[in-house]
Amino acid sequence: MHNSASEQGALSVIGKRAVCTCLLLVVAMAAMGQSKQENLDKCRSADPEIRIAGCTAVINVGRETPDNLSAAYEIRGVAYDDEGDYDHAIPDLNESIRLNPRVAASFYSRGIAYNRKGEFDRAIQDYNEAIRLGLSSARVYDDRGHAYRNQGNYDRAIQDYNNAIRLDANYAGAYNDRGESFFHKGDYDRALQGYNEAIRLNPNQPIAYNNRGLVYLIQNKLTAAIADFEHTIFASPSSSAAPNAALWLDVASKRQGFNDAHLLAQVASVADLSKWPGPVLKLDLGQVTAAELMAAALNGDARVQSRQVCDANFFTGEDALFHHQRTAALAHLRAARDGCPKSDGVYDAAALELKRLSSSAASVK
Repeated sequence: MHNSASEQGALSVIGKRAVCTCLLLVVAMAAMGQSKQENLDKCRSADPEIRIAGCTAVINVGRETPDNLSAAYEIRGVAYDDEGDYDHAIPDLNESIRLNPRVAASFYSRGIAYNRKGEFDRAIQDYNEAIRLGLSSARVYDDRGHAYRNQGNYDRAIQDYNNAIRLDANYAGAYNDRGESFFHKGDYDRALQGYNEAIRLNPNQPIAYNNRGLVYLIQNKLTAAIADFEHTIFASPSSSAAPNAALWLDVASKRQGFNDAHLLAQVASVADLSKWPGPVLKLDLGQVTAAELMAAALNGDARVQSRQVCDANFFTGEDALFHHQRTAALAHLRAARDGCPKSDGVYDAAALELKRLSSSAASVK
């Protein structure tokens, strides 16, 4: 969330980021025309589409100071970013910085956009500049940690998560994120410590339960894993975390020799199955074939396709194992191990599953 305010009236951003933009569109309320007030109200809306329309109107009038225009571009850029439209978000943030290069929040917002777009080096450069300009909050360090983690630089990520925790010892998300970096380093004990602390600080954080469940699954502690995945689902069946938890629950259940289709169906009944990982849920429910799942995985841009193919291979492999199709299972699990980014938990799960299966096979190539 970007928050900005002034005693004379301000353009505030209501979003997901708790960082002050320090950019004020100062308005003399008494002298303000109705249409201008409406545009400003829209520009501070919680709805990204309304925010874009309002800020566009403010920009198009062309009567604001450079600092005010910089604020409008920054706010509109964040709105585009919230909608996943990075090709519009980044040019707006570029313009915001050109108009006023002294404002840390614009660099921070552009860093988030670059990180989400997969341009991690540029994201880190912008986070560095935001910190240099004085935006030294736990959230900024946490976000820079994400960029380092996405690069596979887990040690630098952990340093940033440590900085975030130093600044805010109650920041549950930073403990969870540090746990994820330890997870990718193969340090499962420290990963569990991070997830446990995240859950202690925020028992309503489903992603931490899901992450802890994955560690338990990899450690073959199936009862504990199932409990965490079930908790994620029961706490919020319609949340974004529930479909992934249901898929991992299915894997853990199948390893125990049974297929819990009831919870899968419950999650599927409230999920949008046209969006990923909906097609994987449909595979586990027997509603699509492995070939149909792979075709669905190849939808979207290249970066999304890569991630979806990774999932499709792993969960198809697990489904084949349950149906005693070992050759097909090994082929899909190898494809997941070789094709998934090492920063993804599916990579770890596939690699360790192949190691587990190698004990009963001559070799896993």
